[in-house]
This record gives sequence, C-alpha cells and structure tokens, in this order.
Amino acid sequence: MSTTLLRFAAEARTCWEQQEIQTRILEEMCRVIPGKAAGVYLLGSDGNAASSVLAHGVSEYFLARYEHQGRDSDPVLQAVLTRRSAVTEAEISEPAEWMLLPLYRQVLALHSIAHTLQAPLIVAGEVRGTLNVARTSGQGRFALAELTVMEALGRLSGLAMERNNVAEELDRRLARASAALELIDEPVIVTDTRTAERTANPAARQVIAGLSGDQTFDDVLARAREGAAPQVRDGTTRPSVDPETGLRLRSVHLPDDDMIITIIHNRVDAPSPTHARAWIQGVLSPREYEIADLVASGLRDSEIAVQLFLSPNTVKKYLKSTYRKLALRSRVELTRAMHGGA
Repeated sequence: MSTTLLRFAAEARTCWEQQEIQTRILEEMCRVIPGKAAGVYLLGSDGNAASSVLAHGVSEYFLARYEHQGRDSDPVLQAVLTRRSAVTEAEISEPAEWMLLPLYRQVLALHSIAHTLQAPLIVAGEVRGTLNVARTSGQGRFALAELTVMEALGRLSGLAMERNNVAEELDRRLARASAALELIDEPVIVTDTRTAERTANPAARQVIAGLSGDQTFDDVLARAREGAAPQVRDGTTRPSVDPETGLRLRSVHLPDDDMIITIIHNRVDAPSPTHARAWIQGVLSPREYEIADLVASGLRDSEIAVQLFLSPNTVKKYLKSTYRKLALRSRVELTRAMHGGA
C-alpha cells in the first residue's frame, strides 16, 4: 500500500488542472478502497457547502439530495471537519441508531448505503474538501487500516492541490508581469541566466532590430559591461555606454535569483567641451568646479592647494565629493569629462 500511495503522489504531481487532480483522486480511491460509491468534494469559502463534486456509483439525484437534505445533518462530515481525520459511521453511532437518522432514511437509503468513510482533504493547512467512500451492508464495514489509507490519500491529495494552487498563482503573476512589460515605453530586456532565455518588450525589440551590420544585443551588452562601474549592494550597475552604438544601459541582477533586468536608455551623443563644462558646472559647487578645472589643466593636488590657499587634505575632500556627484572614479575620468568625454 505504501508503494501504491507513493506512485499516486508521483502521478498527482504531473496534474496541472484541478479537475484532473480530482479525477486522479477518485480513480485512486476506487482502486485502493473498494465500495459501492466514491466521491471527491471540494468545499466553498464558507467551509461547508460543496463548490465542486466528482462522484462515482451514485446518481445526480442522490448528490443533489445529499447537498440539500443530508450535508448539514451528516454527523460523519461534522466529525471529519472537527477532528481533521478520517471517520466512519461506526464511530458515530450504533447501526440501529444510524439507520434512524434523517441522513440515512432520506439520502443514503436511495442506494442502500449502510457504511460511509470520509477523510479530510487538507490544502495548505486548511480542510478544503473531503474524500468519501460508501458501502452497502453486504460489503461490510471499513477496517482500521482503510481509515489510515484514506487519511494518507487525503493528505497526499491536498499536497497535489496546494502545488496546483501555487502554480496557478505564479501563472497569474507571470501574466500580469508580462502584460506590464509589454506596456512599458522604455526598452527593457529580462535575461534568465539559468535557462539562457531572454525576453524583450516591444521597445527593446525595436532597438535590437535597429542595430547595424552584424551587431547583436550581446555585443552591445559585452562592450557596455567592460566600461561599467562596479555593482552597488543591490546588484545594480551604474549606467554604462556602448562606445559603438551610443546606447546607455543599466542592469539589475535580482537578489537570490537568476534574472537580470537590463534597461536601455536613448543613445547619448558626445557633448561638446563647452556643453560638458556647463553641465558639470551646474552639478558642482563653485569651489568643486574650480578645483575640477585645475585638475583638467593638469595640476596636482599640492599645486592646486597652493594656488587656492587650501590644504592638500581639503583639496582631496572636494575631489571626493566631485567624483561622487559625477559618478566618476579618478582624476583621469574627471579630466576626460571636463574636456567633453562621455
């Protein structure tokens, strides 16, 4: 029986639709616990009324009769919901008392059902349904071992449904993310380094299609990466420019994931020295710009200190602030920027 349940668990993992899982559970119940009838009930949000029923061996009239006249008075069902374990009618009352219950006289007697076994279908810690098997008096009562098997089947079925629910939610989130990606005007490319798959939105596909010659996006990415600044703590690289195409890229490596999101900005044209200095002057303070101008003239820190009547340490502090504001790393890059470099 353990081998049978393990096989069922493995096969249930391949089911992706709720209806398919219900069908697989019903087939397994009929195989491992013989009886006159069997059913898989999924409960609604109120925790009692059935939202879906898949049954074998009983009529539609019986199922409707049970829902309208038997469910609320079914002591076996109430015990299952309370105990969260498999229960038979023999645990609830003596045979003579059982046959006097409205449930038996109005519902179960329609198919000569004398014995019932129900087990909870537990999904994500909540009772989301029941597994039901029924027998006539001639088929005999359910054995203790059958209760154990039924309960294990309910647990395994719940795990399969929980996996299905998670997969459905992930599909919904993926669909929403894909729709949002398609609507973004800025070119965005998502790369899965684990599967080597890449997804580009329409704006990014247009940029890639506009590359000249035999150039590919990987060529652009490789060239831009060579000039990129080191990553900051959140996995984001500072914007880098491909020297051949002028495309400006920024990449984010999602933490604890294999995804890299790359945003492509508009092409940047190399500014003229005059425009470059005007932009830098607007970013820096007057003293920072004065020192940057002297650096671009080729003066050393000590020479700048003498000329401006400052200490060398003060000059270094101003330069450190300048590098931070301009996202630069050295006086060489500062000199290039002051002369119109990208």
